[in-house]
Amino acid sequence: MAQWGKTDIYTNSVSWAVAGFNKTANTGAGSNQQAFYNNVTPDAFVQNITAGQFGVDTTEIGVGSGAVAQVTITNAGTGYGATINSVITGGGGTGANVGFSATVGKLTSSTINNGGSSYETNPTVTIPAPPATTFNANSAVTAGTGGGANSTIALSSAASFAANDAVTYTVAAGNTAISGLTSGTKYYIQFANATVVALSSAPGGSRITLTKGLTQTGHTLQGDTATAVAVVGGAFNKGVSHAGWVVRTVGSGGRAGRVQYETLVAMGTITSDGSDDTVLPDA
Repeated sequence: MAQWGKTDIYTNSVSWAVAGFNKTANTGAGSNQQAFYNNVTPDAFVQNITAGQFGVDTTEIGVGSGAVAQVTITNAGTGYGATINSVITGGGGTGANVGFSATVGKLTSSTINNGGSSYETNPTVTIPAPPATTFNANSAVTAGTGGGANSTIALSSAASFAANDAVTYTVAAGNTAISGLTSGTKYYIQFANATVVALSSAPGGSRITLTKGLTQTGHTLQGDTATAVAVVGGAFNKGVSHAGWVVRTVGSGGRAGRVQYETLVAMGTITSDGSDDTVLPDA
């Protein structure tokens, strides 16, 4: 009995393919075989990579463009509100629209509102910088005593920060920096609650002692800008060399967005369609 079949359903997929990702080659409902089939969710099957197995027919391997099929957050950023819209440029296509959700200021998930069409290469995802929050150098600052234990800054966006988040302190031209801080310098959240934050010079560092400044606005704290990469569906420009059962991997970290295909079982054709048209469209 063959270990695989030509019909594009998970029960026909190559069961031992998961062994390459240090998973048990089990089969049936709820198995690794089923989880691996058509998977496009980052980290869902193996940490820090998106891996899945697809039944690819001869029509699909000839398609050289497609919609945005997947978006991976490569830097969650800091200081964001609950929802963020991005700008998609390049790649030869049009119409893609991707939004993000954030929890306590960090991007946690992406939503492809519209995949667009005719992308030949992976487009660029540009996420706007988080809002810079302005505060008064005198009234918002609690001066530090006893090694800075009481030094805080009242901030309207304080709830969007957590310990060790990076922020940049900036002073408007002509204003005087708060004693203890330098304009244009990156600091880290030492403490945050719904109304105030405290700063340190390094992640996990001690609290910086602050001194009230002049009664002036134009002092801001701004989080780090998030980044993400998009991956386009289609096979021809992505390296699918033969119809059959193939493993698709999308890298993360320094290899974020790079797609690779490995043909496990080459076949003349695969029959039916396993609902993978976003990743491997038929036209």
